[in-house]
Order: sequence, then C-alpha cells, then structure tokens
Amino acid sequence: MTEIAFRQISRAPGSSARKRKLEIEALHGRCGIYTRPDVVARILDAVGWLDSAKIYQGRLLEPAAGDGEFVLQAAQRLVRSCRNHGVSPGLRLLRNSICAFEIHPREAQKARRRVSDALQADGLRRQTATELARSWIRTSDFLLAAEFAANFTHAVGNPPYVRWSRIPRGLESEYRRVLPKRMTGGDIFIPFLDRALEALQPGGKCGFVCSDRWRYTAFAEGFRAKWLSRIEVSSEEELLATQAFKKEVDVYPTILIAVVSKFSRSAPKSPVVHARKTLLERGYQIKVGPALGCTPAYVLEPGEPQVEESLLWPWVDGSEIVDGRVDWRGRRIAALYDDAGALLKLGRFPLLAKRLRRFKPKLVQRSIVKSGGAQWFQPIDRVKPSDWAKPKLLIPEIAKVPRVALDFSGAIPSHGVYAIFAPQNEIGSVYGQLSAGGLARALEGIAPKIKGGYVRCYKRFLAQIRL
Repeated sequence: MTEIAFRQISRAPGSSARKRKLEIEALHGRCGIYTRPDVVARILDAVGWLDSAKIYQGRLLEPAAGDGEFVLQAAQRLVRSCRNHGVSPGLRLLRNSICAFEIHPREAQKARRRVSDALQADGLRRQTATELARSWIRTSDFLLAAEFAANFTHAVGNPPYVRWSRIPRGLESEYRRVLPKRMTGGDIFIPFLDRALEALQPGGKCGFVCSDRWRYTAFAEGFRAKWLSRIEVSSEEELLATQAFKKEVDVYPTILIAVVSKFSRSAPKSPVVHARKTLLERGYQIKVGPALGCTPAYVLEPGEPQVEESLLWPWVDGSEIVDGRVDWRGRRIAALYDDAGALLKLGRFPLLAKRLRRFKPKLVQRSIVKSGGAQWFQPIDRVKPSDWAKPKLLIPEIAKVPRVALDFSGAIPSHGVYAIFAPQNEIGSVYGQLSAGGLARALEGIAPKIKGGYVRCYKRFLAQIRL
C-alpha cells in the first residue's frame, strides 16, 4: 500500500513555540468536546467501516482525533476484519490504513495510548500495537497539513465547532494565510469538512458529528457552491447534545453521512431574474433575539421574586407566537445594558445581584466567562430594550408551518425567534402579505426542511423573501 505523505506547512515567521502552545491550549479549551462511544459506533456503521467488509483494503481519515474514540473503534474493527477474512493484522499491512490528526500534544498521546491498549487487548503484540498507534495518530494540525498523497475511502470524526472570532489570533492568521478565503468565515468546522471531502476518492463516504449550519448560513455559501453538486447526502440525523457528547455543551449537532459523487451534478447555467425586491433589498432589518447562555438567570416567570422594575421587559419565545398575535405568558427579562450599550453596574441593583448570585455556579461555567474574559453575570449578547422597541414582526426560527405575529409592545424575543423591522416603521403592509399562511408560501423553495418536516426560518432565508 502506498505510503501516505503529509507535510506540515511552516509556521508564520516569528511565532514562538511557547505562544503556539498557549494558543493550542486555548483552542482546545473552547472546542475539545468528545463524542460518546455509541455515536461513534453508529457513524462507523453508517459509512460502512464494518468488520464484515474488507476494510483493510481501504483507508480512513480522522481530522480531529481528540481522545481517540473514532480511531480506537475503527482500529478494533480493522483487526477483526483481517481475522474474519483470514488475513494477518500486521504492521506492514495496516500501517497506512488509518490517518488521524490531533493538534494538542497531550490529547494525541492519550489517544495513542488508548488505541495501543485496545489493540493489545485484541491480541496484537505490544510492539505492533504501539507502532500502529504511533503511525496512525499524528500530533499535527489537519488544517495546515498539505499534499494529501492518497485518496481515502472513509472520513469520520467530530470536527471542532468554534466561531472564527474565537480562534486565537496566531492560529487564525495561519489558517487565513493557507486556506481558501471562502472557507475562512463563520465556524471553523467548515474548512474541516472541506478538506476531509477533498481527501476522499469518488465514492468515498464521510460521517461527521457537526452542525447543520453549512446548509443555510451565509458564511457557508462558498462551501455549498463547491460541494452541493459533488456530494450525495445519505442522511442527516439531529441529536441532543447530551446524546452526542461526553461533555455538556449548548449546541445542536447532527450526524451527517455523505458520499462523494463519481460525477458532479450540473448547476443551473442562467440566473433567474426577479421583478420583485427582497426584504433585504427593500431595507428591512432582520435579527435574532439575544442569546443569554442561562435563560433562567435572566428571565423571570410570573410570580417569581422581582428584581428592579426598571430593568424588566416582556420576553417571548416561539411557543407564544400564534399566527397573527403574541400570546404572552407574562415572562419578563432583565435587561442588563443601557441604551448606549454599556453593561450596568451590578452593585446599583441589589435585587438583581441577589438573583444572579443564585445562578453564579452555572454562569461562571460559560465559555464567554472562562475563555472570553466576560464578567460572570453578563449574558452572551447585549440585551438593550431600545433595540426591540419599534413595531416588528416576530417569527419562530423552527416551525412545522412558518407563522408570524405583529408586536407593538417592545417585547424582547428569545434566541429562537427572529424579528423583522420595516424601514419607516411601516410594518403593517408586510404583515398583511406574510400573515394567514403567506410566510409559508413565501419561504417555499427558499428555506430547507429539517427532520420531522419542520421549516428553518433562518435570517438568510427571511432576507430572500420577495414582496
């Protein structure tokens, strides 16, 4: 089997080993979230990395090995495959069967040790198991690896999920220097998917635990343009974060299973010319409700002990939006920012301070506090009442049938609700066109359906509505 050759692109001039080590540690702290073993097994099953098949004739790529769970299970199946087909699972045969990357040295070593121990438990000699683990798992950055000298039959993993703005500056500059510009925005999992798909041969299969945001966000437009005609998505299964990961995180993962097509499907050659303008072209503003990071800390149920009245504003989530009206249940949110966008001084509001201290153990565990330097009591996004005071339309992000409500109360929506503001506060005319089923009709052919037939009314799709 041909040797798989990789080389690491040289670091940016002047970068110190110590600084790089600290940045890798910081990045790991933000996205070192590992996959549960049962989910790993399901993905390996779905891509066909089975011990009943001759997988020792294939090659598997893992771009972000972490603690090595994907490699460990893939290796066990690989050894069993050899034995099931009367082949000796030796070093020479299997040395290049798996190629995994892990940027963090300690985690890479931990993964090698786990894989070696598992192989020895499966009957391989210690030296063979150790050499295979060392050969398979590289302490290296997948995004900076160049010259893939082999085509892979399978690619699996749980690529890092972190916004580009949260990547340490030195690493970010290296990535932007090396990677295609259209892959360097939004979330870092996009270039991981791109490079992994590039490494697959025609007919190769990938299985990843990742966000489905590649399907609809603006930052993934370049990825979609490149790959939608070149892959066939076999399945996308939504999971709860608690089902997918060993650590509690606030994300919405899916299991993506796709096959690289042997022939690209043709894209439309002629652009469609529209006579009507989009909401974006007409100057409408669309924004999602603020993310809080710990909703119970900031949102008060009816009857709860009050905080300072001047801080409280109506708060609504998607369940309170009925087509045509807001069925408010009386919940209110504490707004911690003034109209200038400045964070309030907690000492001036003793009732609020008392309430937030009850939630401090949870609030201090959020990444914006632990890694981002935020004060322990502040929400993820700024909550400014003046941002939501104008008349607006409210639209739940996910709905079986897209629906819209008109709001004049100044209510602040949850992070699962979008608001549309008209240029001159003339919200009534657009409401008339989008109510009574008009929103669902306007989104046909624009917004994708997800599991269960639900429609995702994301900002990108709302902006494309034509009136």
